[in-house]
Amino acid sequence: MPKPPMKEDVQIFEPTGQIDKYGKPSYTEVPSKARVAYTTKVIETTDGNRYEPSLQVDLPPTAKIGYGFLVQWTNHFGEVIKDSVVAMEETLNYGGDKVYWRTVYVGKERRN
Repeated sequence: MPKPPMKEDVQIFEPTGQIDKYGKPSYTEVPSKARVAYTTKVIETTDGNRYEPSLQVDLPPTAKIGYGFLVQWTNHFGEVIKDSVVAMEETLNYGGDKVYWRTVYVGKERRN
């Protein structure tokens, strides 16, 4: 069964590598279309850190995304959700040479 079309608007904040006068990194904003869904999973990395994402965002294959990027989405109630990328997945065809979409999990590090 195919996935529904990407009809949500998100903003992807790409780090520029520069730091402002307060020591925070500066970002450039890039708009994109996406499929957004709430999620309740815990992702554990190989170094033992646990992350609890709040959003699962499917992006088109042309969207530039990576760790350290921020994703902002406004839900249907007008609440703005903005957080960092904690995990990424790609959905490929059987040959592995075409990317259909990229799934990005957005959330925070979980404190035990």
